[in-house]
Amino acid sequence: MKRQKTIPFPSVELRRPSPRRFDAPHAPSVLSIDRIDFRLAQGRRDLIGAFELLQRRYFEVGLSSNRTSQLRVMPYHLWSQTQVFVAVHRNKVIGCVSLTGEGNALGMPMESTFGDIVSELRRSGKSFAEVCSLTVDSPNNVSTGEIFGQLVRLMMFYSRSLGIHQLVAVVHPRHSKFYQRAMGFETIGDSRSYQLVGGHPGVPILGDVNDRMRYRKRWQKLYFDGTYSRGELDPKPMGDAEIAYFRQYLPVPTAMPNRRAA
Repeated sequence: MKRQKTIPFPSVELRRPSPRRFDAPHAPSVLSIDRIDFRLAQGRRDLIGAFELLQRRYFEVGLSSNRTSQLRVMPYHLWSQTQVFVAVHRNKVIGCVSLTGEGNALGMPMESTFGDIVSELRRSGKSFAEVCSLTVDSPNNVSTGEIFGQLVRLMMFYSRSLGIHQLVAVVHPRHSKFYQRAMGFETIGDSRSYQLVGGHPGVPILGDVNDRMRYRKRWQKLYFDGTYSRGELDPKPMGDAEIAYFRQYLPVPTAMPNRRAA
């Protein structure tokens, strides 16, 4: 059976053995997957695994032209406002996603292209965070949709624990409808050439963390029922040693444009 993968950015798409059209994944039927650990990234090993996966997948699908770097590390990954989540199978990271909150002097990652959209979100007065760097490379016996669902579940519970009300992301235009249908996201801007993925088109979408009825019924149980322990949701930002280590992998230039509204 051919391995199923997601297209990053963040987006979801299943690759099937036959040349049929791509379909969005179904919600997982269970709240855990045997032998796969879903957690907030813990230390350098998890982070290296996540950034290696990102670099390989982004290069494979043409979202990165960097042939030399082994890791895809973006400036926002080093911020204290960013949390990386990972799926680990047999000591190997097979999925990851990042969530960046407000508070950094450079603003939000998407402000390099969508500064006006972020300014509107701030004026709304609701707390929000940005979803970035989502990709999955699943084992042959586990569907991409299951891993995606569990990563997003963990991120959703984490967001609520911090009092975050909305999630914003930039996705490829052809994937935005999945998030609208399945999770109640709405498109909040036009398609633009997105700098963080080499100028490929991207559209901004916005979703609600707390409104259960926005989600399809088959996703509601996954994203709203059950609990995590407080320890499982405690933020785990990079320490000084990790920041110093991963800084060498930042793209040039290393600083993101400051598009934050005055």
